[in-house]
Amino acid sequence: MQIPPHSLGTILKTLRHILAADATPEAVLKDIDVPVWYLLELEADHITVADGDTLTLICSCYKLTVDQLLMLSAAADLPEAIVHMTIQQYRTYEVPNDLPDQPWPDSTQVTPLITNSDPLAKHTYADVLHCVRTQVEDQSVTAVSALLNVSPMAYWQMEAGQLPVPAWLQRKIAFRLHLKSLTTLTRATDILTAICQHLDITPDGLPTELRLP
Repeated sequence: MQIPPHSLGTILKTLRHILAADATPEAVLKDIDVPVWYLLELEADHITVADGDTLTLICSCYKLTVDQLLMLSAAADLPEAIVHMTIQQYRTYEVPNDLPDQPWPDSTQVTPLITNSDPLAKHTYADVLHCVRTQVEDQSVTAVSALLNVSPMAYWQMEAGQLPVPAWLQRKIAFRLHLKSLTTLTRATDILTAICQHLDITPDGLPTELRLP
């Protein structure tokens, strides 16, 4: 029998890191009747067979089902799978397109949780998103999220460094910038300068309209 690549403990710890923004177990469980020690034991993989009802309650804290938890256990890339699942959920609650745009908080004022593991990187993918949206295109969160086909909430969390930018979305943004990958920008000393040089435009020519993904 093939063992799934991610244990229950690994999944629960990753969910708490990504979806609960590294909240304490006490904060995660504040609305349900589950002892903190039980979640900690699950995260440490000290409990091999979890109580089904209790696990359902814990999953509800992350707005997931036990079935979705099982799907995550087989994911090739766990953080990316969690983000993809979250985006799919956000799409269910998206505001209709005919409603007026709403102001979003400045994403740079939020302490980022996601870092760039590339040892040569000078910037995160969140930095790239913010630069492209505010300095290159001068668009709202809602407008850019519509172009990229993600919900405004999911996009804003990525730009604020609260959710990782999945590889498929990185490819979309790179395509808009006529780049093979965003590594060119994350490793650049200055993101805006690198974009202008690559597109052969001057900062005076901004904002500009990039090609559709």
